[in-house]
Amino acid sequence: MDKANSSIGKWLQYVLLYGVSLVILFPFVWLLLSSFKDDIEIMSGNHLIPKNWTFQNYVTIMTDIPMLSFFKNSMFISVLATAGGILASAMSAFVFAKLMFKGRNTLFTMVLVVMMIPGVVTMIPLFIIIKSVGLMDSVWALILPNWTGSAFGVFFLRQHMLSIPHELYESAKLEGCSPLRVFASIYLPLVKPALATLAVLNFIAHWNDLLGPLIYLNSPEKMTVTVGISYFRGQYVTNYPVVLAGVFLSLLPTFILFLFAQKHLTRGMLISGLK
Repeated sequence: MDKANSSIGKWLQYVLLYGVSLVILFPFVWLLLSSFKDDIEIMSGNHLIPKNWTFQNYVTIMTDIPMLSFFKNSMFISVLATAGGILASAMSAFVFAKLMFKGRNTLFTMVLVVMMIPGVVTMIPLFIIIKSVGLMDSVWALILPNWTGSAFGVFFLRQHMLSIPHELYESAKLEGCSPLRVFASIYLPLVKPALATLAVLNFIAHWNDLLGPLIYLNSPEKMTVTVGISYFRGQYVTNYPVVLAGVFLSLLPTFILFLFAQKHLTRGMLISGLK
């Protein structure tokens, strides 16, 4: 009887998991299929699968605007902003986790307070700073501010570094290693899953950013993918099939990144949950 109940429970779990997976995947399937429809068919909304498949939407998105240039700009900004932000957050997390100095707890409390401040509050001061240093209409306006790290990144990585035995740090100090050497050679490799998790989250945030490029960039050749897709959204008429094709193309880099980082991402999330 217990075995029968156990089998039924497992089947119910499988059915529930498959059902949730279908609900999550359906919008992406609809997006992909709709990107191959024409404007009339997509507005009618009568069929999920296109009756008349067309690749013209992808041709339009690649020829009417410099989409490849937008992809290059987005990749350049996302990679550099993510790399610099992760490094700064990791170094700050190491300082708060392992180095003893006066006022450490007070400073870390201030970091936690920063996490509670909405981004819109700092938008105008940041704009004034960017404009005063002459970075307007430059991709560096979207990169350099992220090189100071993030409050969430510092908190997230600090929790992982606290789980590493402090004896490793003391042993390395006895061997004559500097704090920077200990950080680079011991702690960074040990928190690799957490770094991968934070890198994926940051990359997706920078890749999908629309407000930043609209505020700081003016030249069309410096725009990003998100801004390029918005070119097909008019005040009165929107070319929905082309927009959907652009959205699907913009999802590919983040999807590929997730596939390559899935192992570390899952491990990082699991360790975070255990903490």
